Amino acid sequence: MVGLTICLLSLSSVFVSQHSILASFDELEARQSHVESERARRLLAQQLEGLTATLMDYAYWNETVEFIGGRRPEHFTENFGTDNMRYLGISQVLVLDPLGRPVASAELTPEPALRPMSPAMEQTLRSLAVPVLSDVTSKTVVRTYHRVNDALYLVSIAAVRDQAQPIAVPKGALAAVRRFDETELARFSDILMHPVRLAFAQPSAGRQAPIEQDHHRAILESSALIVNSDGQAVAELILELKRDLHEEGHAVAFAAAAQVALACLAVGALLLVLLDRLVLRRLQRTHRELGEITGRGLDSDEQLSVKGSDELADLAHGINRLLVKLRDDAEQQRQAHARQEALNQQLIQSQKAEAIGRFTSGIAHDFNNSIVAISGCIQLACEDLEAHHPSATCLQEALKSVRYADGLVKQLLSFSRQSPSRMEHLRLGELVNETSVLVSLGLMKRCALKLNLLTAHDWVIADPTQMKQVVVNLLINACDAMSGQGTVSLTLEEQTLPLADGSEAVGSLADLPAGDYLALSVQDEGPGIAPEHLHRIFEPFFTTKALDKGTGLGLPIVQGIMNAHGGAVRVISQRGRGACFRLYLPLAQAPEMHDTSRQREFIALAEEDAKT
Repeated sequence: MVGLTICLLSLSSVFVSQHSILASFDELEARQSHVESERARRLLAQQLEGLTATLMDYAYWNETVEFIGGRRPEHFTENFGTDNMRYLGISQVLVLDPLGRPVASAELTPEPALRPMSPAMEQTLRSLAVPVLSDVTSKTVVRTYHRVNDALYLVSIAAVRDQAQPIAVPKGALAAVRRFDETELARFSDILMHPVRLAFAQPSAGRQAPIEQDHHRAILESSALIVNSDGQAVAELILELKRDLHEEGHAVAFAAAAQVALACLAVGALLLVLLDRLVLRRLQRTHRELGEITGRGLDSDEQLSVKGSDELADLAHGINRLLVKLRDDAEQQRQAHARQEALNQQLIQSQKAEAIGRFTSGIAHDFNNSIVAISGCIQLACEDLEAHHPSATCLQEALKSVRYADGLVKQLLSFSRQSPSRMEHLRLGELVNETSVLVSLGLMKRCALKLNLLTAHDWVIADPTQMKQVVVNLLINACDAMSGQGTVSLTLEEQTLPLADGSEAVGSLADLPAGDYLALSVQDEGPGIAPEHLHRIFEPFFTTKALDKGTGLGLPIVQGIMNAHGGAVRVISQRGRGACFRLYLPLAQAPEMHDTSRQREFIALAEEDAKT
């Protein structure tokens, strides 16, 4: 009876284990199919977003507005030629006036060559552009998919608007179409690393994946549904996935079945030899204790009680060692996961920094040309005016602002090229005073600025342009936090680290060496920073402002500049009491004029100015 029972239990265990393993691998296979389908759908959506971004760049040009108004007839042919459309991946383009009438169109043929857009496609794009032309704020953008016979098109339509008037009635509309042909499909397959094909049969709205469940086939087909902006099914992406998990599941199931069978036979033989009350009781106690430990989890340090020195005692010792090993493995897995998350965050931050560098290097050169022209005109105007002329002071302030902007442009170029900063001795109090005057000319809105310069020993070694940028960013942020009304306090004082009261340094202050520092505090009267946002305010691109009012780059730049100067930035905020940003810079000795000839020249110039 015991032997027969053991055999029946062995067969049952083999069947259950094999069935459970196969079911688990089938579930994993179905989950993988769903993930790949969703990945394919998102990748196609990313292509549509890329087309939209390209289109919006052209739609927001002032030259496009002038072309629709008939003032720049060469704009369309210059920007939508054969080479440019192939490079941008645009198959067809259509320009509409504010009433939805076609102004110009082009379609790229396989030769390649350009020809006018077909009337059917033109009519389709005009109907899709109705909500764009109807939006008086020019913010509506149409992103959709369109099917013509057995061809899939990615369609994007944006309003044409003047850069000086971002919220105004559209000056027209610009539509771009990309055909998802065999070439695009081949590139799509290479990215997904799976064969992909398009299906244009009427797809069911709820079907995702898989669409084929034949266990004897080596290929599993998975479907990703493509819907347009109206929620209607347009086509399907059919992915052909290899059934590696299915084959591995069968191998693991048969191996596990054999192991279970052998384990059951071994246990049965042991029971036939040692089945007595003492053994059964000890086994039951051990089983009960192990169940209690596993039921409470592996976080506790509990172990099995061990009595005696026979085989059952050795078994208990082995289980205890296994529990210790499992706890150690679990802890190592948690630590490994934490390290992996930290590495991922570092990778994301480095990619964001690279994107910033490319962006700044692209715009800084063009912006510098305008600054040179403005600076030259102001200097010519200053030379034409008498020193006591009423406009001379205003022109000098404008020239200071232009020089500050020129410094910012050089800093952007320096950031993109990773070149060193221009460090020099300067008085931080004078720099703060000069920057506050510059900011109060228009950047502070209706905010009042209060200066508290509590120390005369304010020499530091720093880049003046970068320090001005730090102060300007913090002042503008403080003003924005108070919605343009209130008082911003600037306090400059000496500070010795570590603190004299014995309190521990927190955050970035803990990394600063002991010594004397200049502490510049920027205090506002706003609502303060939410506690859940305090640990993220220095992340690039993180901002709580509206989309058109903040980029999330001000505070990361402040932190980067302070770190590069051997200093630190600390934020103190309480809800309802405002926020205070405290900057720490190493205190420097005042520079001495060692060169006697330089001193004589300086005294002579001073005397000449006094006589004048």
